[in-house]
Amino acid sequence: MKTFDQAVGNIAGVRKAIDEGPFDAVIAVSPENVRYIADVEIATQKSIRDRLALILWAKGHEPVFIVCQVEEGFVRQETWITDIRGFKEFVTSPIDLLAEVLAEKGLTHARIGCELEYLAGKYVRQLETLMPRVVLEPCDQMFRRARMIKTQREKDILRFGFRGTEKAMLATYATVKEGEDEWSLVRRLADHIILSGSDLVAFNHINAGPNTGFPHAGPSNYRVQKGDIVKADSGGYYQSYISNVGRTAKLGKPTQEESDTWKRLREIHHNTIDLLRPGNTGRQVFEAAAIMHEKARLPFPFAHNGHSIGLEVHEAPFIGPYEDTVYEAGMISTVETRVRWVGQKGLHMEDLFEITENGPRLLSDAFDNEEIFVI
Repeated sequence: MKTFDQAVGNIAGVRKAIDEGPFDAVIAVSPENVRYIADVEIATQKSIRDRLALILWAKGHEPVFIVCQVEEGFVRQETWITDIRGFKEFVTSPIDLLAEVLAEKGLTHARIGCELEYLAGKYVRQLETLMPRVVLEPCDQMFRRARMIKTQREKDILRFGFRGTEKAMLATYATVKEGEDEWSLVRRLADHIILSGSDLVAFNHINAGPNTGFPHAGPSNYRVQKGDIVKADSGGYYQSYISNVGRTAKLGKPTQEESDTWKRLREIHHNTIDLLRPGNTGRQVFEAAAIMHEKARLPFPFAHNGHSIGLEVHEAPFIGPYEDTVYEAGMISTVETRVRWVGQKGLHMEDLFEITENGPRLLSDAFDNEEIFVI
């Protein structure tokens, strides 16, 4: 069993948010927030949706971890939480056990924050029936805010993951052969992601030719031809944290038009990156990027062009038109600069940056994509 201080995430920040927040207690129930708080990955929480794991954390108290008995031994070995309650699957409802713990803790009339964006309606109704005087309110944003500031360990894991995925892409691009199909590309890139230290491939989109004009196309029987653009947008799980890298290559020398377009995209990319500074907001960065695309005569139909990342591939704050969270040192963000002509061609770059008092710090520096990579 690890200690509180050995947890990867900003657990002290979560405790502070609970103690200073409006709720008497909060309930974490999503795989990401249970993983974050308990510092243990329960694989079946994702794959078996009704095998709930919940953390009840009351203000001024230590958390209680409610988990299926099947996973209890592993959880006890890995988490820093000491109060662990197991329920027997198909015999005891996890919500029944949660209600018992709420009563035990004197929270029968409490104001409780819960991840209502995740917890299924049938479980919410069950809890409200068992605890009719509990006021259940959403606390999803509280968890999002606490997770925005990354610890040094989180940043180290993310940098390792992004660099590993970059190296996987570089190794894949270096071996692309004319005539091979996209299935071959996606399998080879997946192998390289795993070999880079990933626990599992999170998502894997690598396409060639006209299929690069789609954002997330699956692999097809299309065979790479001389002169094709090859584009990847892929990531892996590294100690549960996700990478998300975008890189572009060309089988043969880029045309003058492609080089000119890439040069304009890179200028937008660098100027957008420079805006990742404390005091700015994602809305400001997004609006500036839109203006840059217009001046460069490049389409900009996107809902965002960057986001934080961690246990989820898209975390707040976003570089988007509705994001007013003020950047602080310790946050991270991808910058995703791309252009697509649907069903014809697409160019894509995506990097990760730490926001510091001295400006953005590049964390994805293993595959320099300043020029289109020539295969």
